[in-house]
Amino acid sequence: MMKLVNFFFKAFICLLLVYGILLLLPAHNQVKAIPFYSSHTQGVNNIAHGTGRELLPGNTLEGALNAVAYGADIIELDVHLTADDVVVVRHDASIDATTNGSGLIAEMTLAELQTFDAGYHETDYPDKVAAAGVRIPTLESLFVALPNHRYLIELKPDDTETGIALCRLIDKHKLKDQVIVGSFFTSVLEHFRDVCPQVPTSLGESEAQKLFILSGLGLGHLFKPSGYSVQLPYEYKGIKLVSKSLVKSARRLNLQVDVWTVNNPDTMAELIDLGVNGIITDRPDIIQAFDM
Repeated sequence: MMKLVNFFFKAFICLLLVYGILLLLPAHNQVKAIPFYSSHTQGVNNIAHGTGRELLPGNTLEGALNAVAYGADIIELDVHLTADDVVVVRHDASIDATTNGSGLIAEMTLAELQTFDAGYHETDYPDKVAAAGVRIPTLESLFVALPNHRYLIELKPDDTETGIALCRLIDKHKLKDQVIVGSFFTSVLEHFRDVCPQVPTSLGESEAQKLFILSGLGLGHLFKPSGYSVQLPYEYKGIKLVSKSLVKSARRLNLQVDVWTVNNPDTMAELIDLGVNGIITDRPDIIQAFDM
């Protein structure tokens, strides 16, 4: 019995020594600075979630123009591919919750989609009424209307075709330095990085989870990023995901930290004090009022 106790004691000491060595190791995996972020060096990025979807219907050209008027630094939006291979701006795979129509985007042409009015999400903002004539826009229409702004674009479908079409569109409009691409699906991002290496990406969900775990252990500096930023919810199931240790780890890696979806001024102030790089919000007008 005593031998067994001694064995576990020695093993524990060895683990502590290894852990101590890992804590002292420098960060060797810093990502390089990219124009998308280096063009904005002051304060926290004001990122209009779904084109600022509480102010005007989300994922619309009208919403994007409005968010920019309120001072949004980055337009966050979601994209899908139509049946005739046009990249359109929309959150859900169907149009049921945000238009006066019904159907799957992948099964409809652009002309069919644009016969319907786009409004507020029936779950998030059921009491808000949108003006008539707001349509589901093409991503290209936003690029044409706002060619000098930055975009955080989420690939919504779990496929490869949407990313290929998105890459072509970014190249066509010469916006590789003004776009960063994200997705919940790490496999989608891995494919996009292969076919479109000139356009930077953020971390996928499984990659972000690894960073979160390592940061909690104080070993975030050992993480090897495949992207240039990480987008995290403020909390998940009542647990706050954004901490000083995570922000510190990201900073050592030159990795940007953006937090979603934050509409409360007190939470915004807390995150600014923590040192996050961007706040993703339905209300870009609120964060713009902060003195950053």
